[in-house]
Amino acid sequence: MKKLLTLFFLFTSFHLYAQHSIPFTLLGSGHILIKAKVDGVEGNFIFDTGAGLNLLFDKFAKKLKSRESYHFFTGHRATGEPLDIPIFHSDDLQIGEVALKNQIYSTFDLDIPGIDGLISLLPFQHTPVTIDYDKKEITIGQLSAADKKKYIDIAVADYAGNSIDIFTNVKVNDKITLQVSLDAGAGQKSFWLSDRFMKTLGLDKSAFKMIEKKSEFDSTKVNRIYTGNISGIATENNLAGVENPPVFFVEGLIYEGKTSIEWLGRKIAISLPDKRIYIIK
Repeated sequence: MKKLLTLFFLFTSFHLYAQHSIPFTLLGSGHILIKAKVDGVEGNFIFDTGAGLNLLFDKFAKKLKSRESYHFFTGHRATGEPLDIPIFHSDDLQIGEVALKNQIYSTFDLDIPGIDGLISLLPFQHTPVTIDYDKKEITIGQLSAADKKKYIDIAVADYAGNSIDIFTNVKVNDKITLQVSLDAGAGQKSFWLSDRFMKTLGLDKSAFKMIEKKSEFDSTKVNRIYTGNISGIATENNLAGVENPPVFFVEGLIYEGKTSIEWLGRKIAISLPDKRIYIIK
């Protein structure tokens, strides 16, 4: 019996700490597209650290076995739009070789050709997930000591276990420090800041191009955006930064800012347990 227990714990530890890599397709927009199976049905999903929770588009969700739920979650887009969405639980979510049971997901009536939904950070609450932009692969599993040498701290917003977002502090124009949401679903070179900081930064709105953008989720919602360039944006510890980036100053943004994540490094690991993003390369 003792030998059997020892073998069991060795087997469990191997699977807990083993690394599992899956390839991804990097779209021209900078979005990360991965394959996953929900209850045995395979689809293509955007890996989206800003999604909050896993979201299946209705066309894909209809392929799953029918289920009902009286649970719901009200989420908010960065522009403040409330989304009342149902909450379901999958029996099995398969990402590469990693099988995850009882995972939360929601559904939404959205049709984007070739994309079946969004995979959020919810499945990775207890283990790091590494994004290697050069190899175009995502690795799920523990990190080495060498991987953990450089990092930025993140704040984790956990909404009662139903949704997870991550934030970090950045310096803007080397003048002010803002807390921004980190959103892989924004693609690449995406820098949104609240328009209320334009005055703080000494920026003249008339020097920026103003555009009005209709929401993809609510056709009656229009956001006013001022677009132009700023001197620079960098992590609080200066491990990563971008000079003269194009920026959207957005009216009604509910965060101080929101950015994509590819500018942090060519290989980064998001660790919710450590509340850090490790910049490996």
